[in-house]
Amino acid sequence: MKMKRLAALTATLVVLGAGIVYAGSPWGEYQGYTKVRVQVNNTEVPAGDVPAFMIDGRVVLPLRELSDSLNAIVKWDDASKTAYLYKPNVHMFVAKDIAKDDSPKTPFGKVSKGNKLDFVVAAQVDSLTTPIQSFKIDLVSPEGAIIRSTNAVTLQGGKDSFWYSWPLESVTFDSTGKYKVQFKIKLDDAHEYSVVSEKTIVSE
Repeated sequence: MKMKRLAALTATLVVLGAGIVYAGSPWGEYQGYTKVRVQVNNTEVPAGDVPAFMIDGRVVLPLRELSDSLNAIVKWDDASKTAYLYKPNVHMFVAKDIAKDDSPKTPFGKVSKGNKLDFVVAAQVDSLTTPIQSFKIDLVSPEGAIIRSTNAVTLQGGKDSFWYSWPLESVTFDSTGKYKVQFKIKLDDAHEYSVVSEKTIVSE
């Protein structure tokens, strides 16, 4: 099923507490229900076509927007009317070199603006509970442009865990802000790549 149809799917988040008392929402209403804002790690979950809203003291929001905010993957089975949410463990680090035992040598997370570096991105992936078609890694500028990218790597044999390293040469950090290293997974031809892990390099 196309990803746009996932906007119609919803997941319910239980609001903790003995009771909820609220007046009119400053965010307005959606089909007679009170609209709310949802934040994950202080970043607002986009409203999309269907916003988050309240039903009987519970917050309901589109599953697609929630999965994107959690760096998870959604798969829809139309025959059984079941939505599957997958969250693989992807641990990434950036370092100027990697030892023979795959441990990072001189890891870093900050650079000075204008620096040109050679470094390695290493990723350890486990808990893959569904087969995937391929993965790739992008280096994204603070402005949102992809400045380096691996080729798509096809995963053979239904592996549920693996290591991958990506050497980069002569990367110039010519902007101030957060550069993002994004690990992306593609389930199959019916899906686009989804970000499942993100590492930040701060340029200042």
